[in-house]
Amino acid sequence: MYTRKQNTNEFRAVNHSLLIEVSKLMAKPYSSAKKIRSVLELLSKWVDLHFGRVLLPNNQTSELEVAYSYGLDKEKLEAGQYNVKFSQGLTGYVWRSGQVALVTDVMNEPVFIKKIAEPIQGTRHLVGFMSVPIIVDGKPVGVLSAQRRANPRRRYSDDIDLLRIIAAMIGPVIQRMQLRAKSISYNPALLDRESVRWVELCEAHGIIGSSKELLYAVKTIENVKDSQAPILLLGESGTGKELFASMTHKESKRRRNPFVSINCAAIPESLLESELFGHEKGSFTGAHRKHIGKIEQAEGGTLFLDEIGDMPLDLQAKLLRVLQDKVIQPIGADKPKPVDFRIITATHVDLGKAIQEGKFRLDLFYRLNVIPIALPALRERKPDIPRLAEHFLSHFCQTYERTLSFSQGVYEVLSEFRWPGNIRQLQNVIERAILQAEEYYITPEDIERILSTEIVTNGRQKQTLGEEQGIGMNQEKNLGAENIQNRRYNWVDASETEAIMSALAQSRGNQTKAAKHLGYTLRQLRYRLKKLGLKS
Repeated sequence: MYTRKQNTNEFRAVNHSLLIEVSKLMAKPYSSAKKIRSVLELLSKWVDLHFGRVLLPNNQTSELEVAYSYGLDKEKLEAGQYNVKFSQGLTGYVWRSGQVALVTDVMNEPVFIKKIAEPIQGTRHLVGFMSVPIIVDGKPVGVLSAQRRANPRRRYSDDIDLLRIIAAMIGPVIQRMQLRAKSISYNPALLDRESVRWVELCEAHGIIGSSKELLYAVKTIENVKDSQAPILLLGESGTGKELFASMTHKESKRRRNPFVSINCAAIPESLLESELFGHEKGSFTGAHRKHIGKIEQAEGGTLFLDEIGDMPLDLQAKLLRVLQDKVIQPIGADKPKPVDFRIITATHVDLGKAIQEGKFRLDLFYRLNVIPIALPALRERKPDIPRLAEHFLSHFCQTYERTLSFSQGVYEVLSEFRWPGNIRQLQNVIERAILQAEEYYITPEDIERILSTEIVTNGRQKQTLGEEQGIGMNQEKNLGAENIQNRRYNWVDASETEAIMSALAQSRGNQTKAAKHLGYTLRQLRYRLKKLGLKS
């Protein structure tokens, strides 16, 4: 703890240690409220900045309300005595102006609104009151305030600098809470308690999100979880099909029995039959012992067959027979065995096209497609991207023992990308960003550098697809939005100067119009103007 006898250099050393602790705290899987309250507690115990509080705006009452605090009187908090009108007081000024404010003798300040400061116990000295804005994307989103004893050996400027850094660190936390609240209030499907319960159900099974498309899939699963009807999960690769299958099992009456999963595309055709149906010892060359197949392992529980569209036709016929008769006959067995399991299948393949091409049996399709559930691609649930990114950040920070946060602008960059690899690709990008980060923060530029390599890979895939479909160069140029995606995350290059200045001239200096013309977002255009030293 800081004492009056410590000099400024020692105080700054304590600050440095405190900031390390705050960084570690931000990386922990705590709730946002617990993180902020813990930071305020650290300020009080480590550097004697007491009665810390974070005030957030309530636009309905035009007040800044104390959302988080440490040490303040509970009765006064409940009565709202620490709240401040936007138009009044020191805190209101900070909120309106985005500037820092300081009163060195707050207890004797006659114009101090509502006396929202508290006397510091055991001191006869003056009490200073400091407020700094919490800035996110250039705008105040709240105010951080704290008190301290007057001390001639300790400068107020050091405390102000510390509070500014703390405000910058908790800003992204507040932004994430606002994003979540906004996604819930924006989504009509979340206006009732039942839908909120679906969100909580998802999170309990590791599924992050609150988009309308996602919750519709959850609602369907909840309605059919205890039935015996087969479920067919449809969606692109990386949309979390196994998580949904696992959730269905764990929420069903079969939860106490096994959940067995197998990827039909990951096992060679020669081994897939044995993996599914099992075999007896000596039934074929290399069968040195008896093997119980996945279907039998799922007795009383759930069998999940991922990538069912890649199953060979001869095995499709055998699977159909099992589903019809509820019996299996392992390779080399003398007689069949009864089985009881619920089947869930998944595929990213267009089964309708596969049936037309003779690659998938129509009768098996009808048997499996009793309850089809479409899982949305990540680009179709953009409001969920920030929460997913934060989830992966927390997970990998713990895995690699790093203490990192996202800086301002990262969510915007992530939300603009189309994510052809869906959630799995987002997870990989965040993991790579954590491993490559050299500072305490992951910046938009860090993400853009990683996405530039993702775009190259995606561009090659798109070119191959175009060649297969006979799309010529002129036709490819007409794809418009896709071309914008393929150039958004290129490195800033001096050769862009002429095009940028031309676009600004045509738009008469309107950066929004110029960015749209160039295929950039406004933030990306401003970033290039800064890097290239250009003025609009």
